[in-house]
Amino acid sequence: MKCILAVVSLCMLSSVCLAKDQNHKAWDGYVTDMHCGTHCQRTSDMKPDKACVRECVRKGSKYGLWRGNHVYPLEPQAKVAQFAAEDVHVTGEMVGGTIRIESVALKSK
Repeated sequence: MKCILAVVSLCMLSSVCLAKDQNHKAWDGYVTDMHCGTHCQRTSDMKPDKACVRECVRKGSKYGLWRGNHVYPLEPQAKVAQFAAEDVHVTGEMVGGTIRIESVALKSK
């Protein structure tokens, strides 16, 4: 009986760990702001404009990750401030549509 309980407990623990690992993901994209989002490209290569992004954030917008046709809010904001308008690689967890950042770095070229 103890053996069965131990196996059941181990299975439950494994499923919780696997579910948590499935929430951790990686995303590549540009750091932009939530106000302008994908409409903040003043550059010829269709990247966000750093001055525009910083101006919008200074006026109250939040940083977001522009990926495809969508901009995802990023938290904590302090981790991405230095990457405004940069192409980045973000790892973290998606919680309620917001990417909770574990790490962020310039994308390797």
